[in-house]
Amino acid sequence: MTFRLATLSAVAAVTVLTAGTALAQETPADRLVLTADGVAVTESDVMRAIQNLPPQLQQLPPQMLLPQIADQLAMGVLIANQAEAEGLADDPAVVDRLERARRSVLQGVWLERRLEAEITPDVLDAAYREYLAANPAEDEVSARHILVESEEEAADVIDRLAGGEDFAALAEEVSIGPSGPNGGDLGYFTEGQMVAPFAEVAFALVPGTFTDTPVETQFGWHVILVEDRRTPPQPSLEEVEADLRQSLEGEILQGIFDDLRADAEIIYYDADGNPIEDAQAPVAQ
Repeated sequence: MTFRLATLSAVAAVTVLTAGTALAQETPADRLVLTADGVAVTESDVMRAIQNLPPQLQQLPPQMLLPQIADQLAMGVLIANQAEAEGLADDPAVVDRLERARRSVLQGVWLERRLEAEITPDVLDAAYREYLAANPAEDEVSARHILVESEEEAADVIDRLAGGEDFAALAEEVSIGPSGPNGGDLGYFTEGQMVAPFAEVAFALVPGTFTDTPVETQFGWHVILVEDRRTPPQPSLEEVEADLRQSLEGEILQGIFDDLRADAEIIYYDADGNPIEDAQAPVAQ
């Protein structure tokens, strides 16, 4: 396997560091991997570089990537030190990029800490309870169906089922629906997941019974067998926590942005460099 792509990614990760300064401070739990001209490269530095690799490379065992990544991190330190020795640290292009990076890091850390402070366990628990109230558990049925083109064909299917033929075998034989080869199996579904005429009949059936009259929808004529009915439990907090956090973060960030704008003077300019009167801030999506 070639590690050319990994090499480029690792060097890119190193070049954003301030040249000539130590990387992350080594802690007792952070193994020293190497030093390059006195600059420490620790295992956490390597793992951060691996996280910046393309997904297909991240799937490789860390122990396979570690030697190559560590070597490239060391090379990155040497390149940065050489650039500083040549006075590049004072180059306007470098100063500009460092300032942009500094602001980006400040933004990220400040927002992360604000969100961490505001999304407390109590806030998350309240959001979870609101989610449960807004999304009550819904009944589901597990059903099979046989779809045919005419009411007469559907009536014939019902007669054959009443005569003792197996529903799944008959579905494989005559159903024109995509589930036919699977014995008409539709799995579990809620009432809202099916077209109204089909759902109404399916949810009125007692498990273990099938329709005694054909059911018409825009797809054709159905014979429905309900095999089971259940009310699945609502999701646990762990199952929906990521979505809840994302929603809370969006609300909190919008509030932060609104507060910052209220206390600041922001002037928008047109393509000619003239101030735009009564310019409105873009609406966050």
